Amino acid sequence: MKGNLNRRSFVKGAALSAAGLVAGGALSACSPAAKPNDAGQDAAETATNSANQQWSFEIAPDPIGDDLISKTVESDVVVVGGGMSGLVAAASCAENGLQVTLISASKGPVSRGGSNNGVYSKVMEEMGIPRMDPTWFYRKEYVANGGNFKPALWYKFYNNSEEAINWIIDIAAKAGIKTTIESGPEYKEGDPMFTPPAAHAFYVDDSELKGSIGNGEGHIATEMARYIADDLGVDVRWSVKGEQLVRGGIANGTEGRVDAIIASDGDGAYTKYVGTKAVIMATGDFSHDRDMMERYCPQAVELCDFTTEINYDQGIWMGGLMPGDGHKMELWVGAAWQKEPNNIMLGRPNLPGDQPYTSHTGLMVDNAGQRFMNEDALGGLACATIMHLPEKTAYCIWGANRAEAGGPWGAINYPHGEYFTTEEVIERWDTDADGFGIVKADTREEVIAQLGLPASTIDTVERYNEMCEAGVDTDFYKTADKLIPIGEGDGPFYGASFSPGFLTSLGGLRTDSDLRVLDENDKPIEGLFNAGCMIGNFYSGTYTFAMEGMNYGATCITLPYVLGKDLAAGKLG
Repeated sequence: MKGNLNRRSFVKGAALSAAGLVAGGALSACSPAAKPNDAGQDAAETATNSANQQWSFEIAPDPIGDDLISKTVESDVVVVGGGMSGLVAAASCAENGLQVTLISASKGPVSRGGSNNGVYSKVMEEMGIPRMDPTWFYRKEYVANGGNFKPALWYKFYNNSEEAINWIIDIAAKAGIKTTIESGPEYKEGDPMFTPPAAHAFYVDDSELKGSIGNGEGHIATEMARYIADDLGVDVRWSVKGEQLVRGGIANGTEGRVDAIIASDGDGAYTKYVGTKAVIMATGDFSHDRDMMERYCPQAVELCDFTTEINYDQGIWMGGLMPGDGHKMELWVGAAWQKEPNNIMLGRPNLPGDQPYTSHTGLMVDNAGQRFMNEDALGGLACATIMHLPEKTAYCIWGANRAEAGGPWGAINYPHGEYFTTEEVIERWDTDADGFGIVKADTREEVIAQLGLPASTIDTVERYNEMCEAGVDTDFYKTADKLIPIGEGDGPFYGASFSPGFLTSLGGLRTDSDLRVLDENDKPIEGLFNAGCMIGNFYSGTYTFAMEGMNYGATCITLPYVLGKDLAAGKLG
């Protein structure tokens, strides 16, 4: 299954299989721009040399000369990209008195998903949800990122989140767009999996509250585009693609200030957009460029589909999104790649989990019918584990008794505090309402056969049942409340398989806590800033979803919002 998915399909496990996502069959060799190796060169030497060779995306094209530029447009700030981070940056700059031009390769505002993390807000106060504790917040994220991130960026988010999320809630409300908090996992505080309820979701019609609020980012993106153009006077130019940054007055120059970007329109004509105070890059990820993925996210390459055409208007898409245009332009003017490993966002296995954004917390086995993990985990973490399995596929097996013994069954894409009843859960399994590909049979053996697992899988089921009856998981130490047997008399029985899907890559060029882009000496490149997925040094390791909506809430709303205020106040030079 390849293609455009709404967020509900994505988070509920309708992800692309690894096999279906491999572009062109077997993984081809890396393609850095380098000479072929000598025939006698051994594999170790080849690997060492490849790591040091220059990749095609690092090589700057010939500069676009002044003679090819048909006109020049000057403003205080040029924002490149019409997704949420670019729209927020433009709005914040313009609200604070700066003249702004926004250019975007898309035909209009672009949105993906709908969760916007905010550590506290007027909506959370109305719903009785407490403020996130900053001490716990910092320590949790330090561990989650293995120390490979910039704490100053996270705390800049924390300290400004309430103001920023209330700001966008107010903009939404004036346009008749409502805000609520999404449902999420209900791990207890102190548990490493604890996920504080803080994901703000936008909706217009109350019918969206029943399973669709996670798809509402389009509401606010559309309003933000209208707001910046009509109310704030931002010069918005759609279908205009950035091609090269101008540094020190030279396209693809590597010295001096970045003061402009050269972009092409639909007719191929070039315009130079000068930003006397800043050029803000908000062009999204790099997951649709095979070389960049081979270089920085090799673990996800076979989950990506590089055969489709680039679509700058793409919404939710499993298998790779943008081609890294902004990353390449920044590299060409001397920016340095982040030192941390790049983070990837994987589809979460909500097969059928008792809470949104968790793994299936019952029995999961690999293709040999063997249990392989403590299943009681956040979905992003479970996906990372499943990536190591043969065929990158896990298989879930459970009985009808799980509906009553499990739970409470938190309802995904419903407001915080909403749950499915036992009867609703069984109906959703019987009808495969969530598109999991659920199989159903009267016996466990039939389910095992329908899943294509070896008959010996029943031995794993029986061992699991023994531990459930004893109340102690001596294999993976899952807590007793999650040990629900799959007994012979508890039919019907169900099963489903899951392979992680890939949504996006996160980060890239080195970025300081003021969102300034850095060179290889960690010195800011004057005039050049990042927003959204372009911000480097914010994530490392696995996107856990333990801070649901963090990418939107932090890198696309709070940090660009603060950047606009700081630029207007003259704090950034």
